[in-house]
Amino acid sequence: MRFIIAWLPLSLCLIFGMDVNSVEAANILGIFPYRHSSTYTVIQPLVKELVGKGHNLTVITPSHISPNIEGVRHIRVDLLHKHLHDLMNSNQLIEFFRDKWREAVFAATFLANTSAAILSDDGVQKMLSDKSERFDMIMIETCQLDAVYGLAEYYNATLVGVSYIRLNWSVDELAGNPAPSVYEPISPMGFSLDSSILSRIYNWIYITEEKLLDRLLIRPAQLRIFKKFFGYSEQKMEELRSRFSVILVNNHFSFGRVRSNVPNIIEIAGIHLSEPPEPCGQELQRFLDEAEHGVIYFSLGFDIMLKFLPQDILQPLLKSFSRIKQRVVWKTDDTTTPNQTGNIYRMAKTPQRMILSHPNTRLFITHGGLLSLIEAIDSGVPMLGIPFFFDQFDNLHKIQQAGMARVLDTPSPSVDTITDTIRDLIEEPKYSQRAKEMSFIFRDRPISPLDSAVWWIEYALRHRNASLMRINESDISFMVYYKLGDLLPLYIRIGAILIFVIFISRRLIKKHSTSNLTHT
Repeated sequence: MRFIIAWLPLSLCLIFGMDVNSVEAANILGIFPYRHSSTYTVIQPLVKELVGKGHNLTVITPSHISPNIEGVRHIRVDLLHKHLHDLMNSNQLIEFFRDKWREAVFAATFLANTSAAILSDDGVQKMLSDKSERFDMIMIETCQLDAVYGLAEYYNATLVGVSYIRLNWSVDELAGNPAPSVYEPISPMGFSLDSSILSRIYNWIYITEEKLLDRLLIRPAQLRIFKKFFGYSEQKMEELRSRFSVILVNNHFSFGRVRSNVPNIIEIAGIHLSEPPEPCGQELQRFLDEAEHGVIYFSLGFDIMLKFLPQDILQPLLKSFSRIKQRVVWKTDDTTTPNQTGNIYRMAKTPQRMILSHPNTRLFITHGGLLSLIEAIDSGVPMLGIPFFFDQFDNLHKIQQAGMARVLDTPSPSVDTITDTIRDLIEEPKYSQRAKEMSFIFRDRPISPLDSAVWWIEYALRHRNASLMRINESDISFMVYYKLGDLLPLYIRIGAILIFVIFISRRLIKKHSTSNLTHT
């Protein structure tokens, strides 16, 4: 009888198809403030899947970013669109990447304007004033918008982060992952990419400066907005930084450097690949199919338009293309040149995933944007990197170290250098072989990135205690983390010996000086 009673709950689950990991439909507020289309490309499949699972999604984004998602309540913030549009169409963007200290001041202002634009928006204010509104989860990009974290306290909601770019020390802090690193700055401008002792010391100073700038410039600006809109204290803002239950990161260990993570850092790189790729048109398909010697795909992403590409890079590239036998598909905003000239096919908007997955594609020339790298790795295509700013340098150098890419670090590469590099990447089989190996490793997972992301979001809804999967500073001090207490007896002994040696040395010197005075 006891046996039957013990097995009754499991039997009912099997009979009625009940899922022991199921979670009730939740109200989720997503805040994705950047106009960058790549960011939204990562978020879109996740939002669609959560809606498909029965959850109620409200998403705050800039206006004019993408079509509405069916079943989602959209709050479009016009001021975000204006700020970002003005930035992308001004010379400030170039100045932003020229000096690290100027960059920090600019970033503090930009991030403060972003937080203020979100919280002051009429649609957001209407939502906040509606007493019937409730949210079980706040899902936000981990982009130093500390003032907006106040929404989690306001609604007593679980806090989940989404990091579009690679991990850095700032995301580590939010995740409760205090593992020390000299390799993950926020801004890699002027950051050393080699692993020598001097470089590590330099990088430690570099990241320490970043942390100082964060505390002196960025957080105080966020705190003023935090107090203005919510009336909470500085202590509350710091507490909210430790409330992140799960952080989804657009990363995968196969990209290069393996790192130690606490359990709440979930790698979801490739989540956007769950969306169906844009098909090729007939003309482009024919151009790819008939490429006897293969195809080179050349794209510098969405934000680096032709007008920003330096002529000392563009002209050698074009001359190099005329020397090689492969066909070239070039994503370019140049609308004055005919669509196809010689072996070059020009397009303003390309079906990138279909081009990279085509069997005739031999090489991808890229600026090193993270989504572009993910798509090339997924398709097993070697890369030639031309990084311009931000995370592109680190992204490409990791892939170069992994053996499936080469990077043009020279500011003004010659035609011969570019041509020889292209031929080496295409003709040397080691690059193609390594690319295929990385593709296999990247794809070989127990579940898809999208399924993983949804499972962990629902896990965070089921288990609201954020401390379960993080290392909080209150749990492990600096002394304990580095085991300095264990070394304290040794330090005392060494200190005592040094004091004794100094004391004896001073006595001997003094005695010697007195002896010399006596003789004189």
